[in-house]
Amino acid sequence: MIDDRKQDAIELRAMGTGFVAMDVVEGLDATFASAGGSCGNVMALLSWLGWDSYPVARLGCDEPGDFVVHDLQFDGVNTDFVWQEQSVSTPVVVQKFKVDAEGHRSHRYVLTCPDCGGWLPRFRSTTIRQIQPVLDSHCVPDIFFFDRVSPSALKLASWVRESGGLVLFEPSSIGDESQFQKAVDVCHVLKFAEDRLGHINEIRDLTGPDIIVQTLGPRGLEFRLGWDWFELDAFEAPYFLDAAGSGDWCTALLLSELGNQGNLNPVSWTPRLISDALRRGQAAAALNCGFEGARGAMQAADKDAFMLAVSDLMAGKEPSVERLTEGKAEPRVNLCSLCKIVPFSTGNDAETA
Repeated sequence: MIDDRKQDAIELRAMGTGFVAMDVVEGLDATFASAGGSCGNVMALLSWLGWDSYPVARLGCDEPGDFVVHDLQFDGVNTDFVWQEQSVSTPVVVQKFKVDAEGHRSHRYVLTCPDCGGWLPRFRSTTIRQIQPVLDSHCVPDIFFFDRVSPSALKLASWVRESGGLVLFEPSSIGDESQFQKAVDVCHVLKFAEDRLGHINEIRDLTGPDIIVQTLGPRGLEFRLGWDWFELDAFEAPYFLDAAGSGDWCTALLLSELGNQGNLNPVSWTPRLISDALRRGQAAAALNCGFEGARGAMQAADKDAFMLAVSDLMAGKEPSVERLTEGKAEPRVNLCSLCKIVPFSTGNDAETA
């Protein structure tokens, strides 16, 4: 149970299920790849922050699948519950950039091959049969993250909640309303982006979650604790290249801060506690905007220097982005040709990403 566990960052365990994919980023100087997807990013970030991290995912027996597994392992993520099988293809997402007339740079995600136009492989959820080893493992996590609703995700979320763990649900769409409601009922924290679900007014009034967080892009975020709403302005990025992954950084830092401080039990939550944890997540997200890729800062910056910069930004000081990368290598994988690693599909054979 949460209250009986020693809240030490080294011993904290995170588990997540949902979108794990290979991200292909067409950057300024090179095209490079990274394990990604919301679930993949949050699990990798928590591992970087000192947690034992276990994604539960279904990938293909293909080159992107091998790449994702090896990339996660490189970042210290435990991949015991990542299954690769012949019947599916590993999800692939291409991240492109555009610059408007005023020079503002923004990203977009492309789900088709930039060469042939065919659909890239999409998300496939794990099955009830596949997650049985997880349930039998007694590997009960302190926190559980999920971003897609499926029978297996709901079963894992219920298992963690009944075992005393904290459950965070971060949907990008509603889909099946009855399944969505079950996900809302089982979670302690509901987090969503305004540009995804903000048009659904009823979502702000849902009962069940102890906290509802709505991110507002460059305007910051709002969170509800009890029935009171609180606003947090965004930090201005010291240097801007790419806003991808901002929500994942905010989620990972929120969970990590609550766990490291021994505050995973909602009974202990106060507006100040949640505000401080979310502010740290916002600061980390702002700093990551200085790097390309959803986890660019994690892959290019020294962790201690990065977290010091987070504290500086929260204190009103201007951190040096250049200092973060001293002694660090360039991104690990550069792709001279996407089709050398991505087996592009000519049809959409799975759920949307």
